[in-house]
Amino acid sequence: MTKHSTSASLDRLLAGFLQCGTWAACALIGAGLFAGTKALTAGVALFILLPVLRVVLMLAVFARQRDYLYATIAATVLLVIAAGCVIGMRLGPLAG
Repeated sequence: MTKHSTSASLDRLLAGFLQCGTWAACALIGAGLFAGTKALTAGVALFILLPVLRVVLMLAVFARQRDYLYATIAATVLLVIAAGCVIGMRLGPLAG
């Protein structure tokens, strides 16, 4: 498989993933308008998590393709996100 076709298939995979995730989040938010705040909160949380899940998916694809440079970059991005979450919980207004 050529580099271009691999890139195109990754783009299609990511686009489909984000489209399904967006529809699921919208459905949860819509259900939350009628059913209650838990579904609404889950929909908002899914919207927030979609970019992180995209990076996880990219890490898995790059690791499977043995593209170690991009897998390392994706892993580094996830580590930065995780560090930001930890620091935010320790220093943020919800930390107490």
